[in-house]
Amino acid sequence: MKKILENKYKLLIIGAILVLIISLIYYLKPDNDTNETNELSLLEKTTIKTTNKTKNYIDIKGSVKKPGVYEFKENDRVIDAIKLAGGLTKNANTNNINLSQKLTSEMVIYVYSDSEIKSQNNPLTCDTICKTEVIEVNNCIENTQETKTNNSELININKATISELDSLDGIGESKAQAIIDYREQNGNFKSIDDLKNVSGIGDTLFESIKDKITV
Repeated sequence: MKKILENKYKLLIIGAILVLIISLIYYLKPDNDTNETNELSLLEKTTIKTTNKTKNYIDIKGSVKKPGVYEFKENDRVIDAIKLAGGLTKNANTNNINLSQKLTSEMVIYVYSDSEIKSQNNPLTCDTICKTEVIEVNNCIENTQETKTNNSELININKATISELDSLDGIGESKAQAIIDYREQNGNFKSIDDLKNVSGIGDTLFESIKDKITV
């Protein structure tokens, strides 16, 4: 009888140990559903962050090998934009461009050629920092004299020759030819404001010559 009781006692102890082991295995088992949920949440956050990242672009023109619109990285400089455009052409002139200036989205960079620089009637006396989003040499031209013109001295952009257009401040041979080409393809200019439709003639350049032209 005593031996039977001892055996029952041993069985109870073994049973209790087995229950304890099973309980520990159950509670320590990894929760796969929770892990999968956390992984999905992290993936969604990463996707949203990537999707919301803003892209920045600049437009670079003039004497570069590959003019066009390029995406740039944060803290990139003007020199980096020139590299994106394939570098400078042989006749490029950067004396009046701040190559270290930080890029901003929608910035326009125009690199003039040596011939365009030489065609300027007024000397370039300002420093290399052009305080405008449009980096072009015209922004650095300092008008030292104010001239009064009458109607007989105004240049008619519908009739002017290349040499006459070339005499205007900031208009070199290439821009003069562009004006004539535009005139031939689209007809006469209806107003002097239409001159801004010609490639390479922006607001700054137009403001510097508008008092010297007519239609």
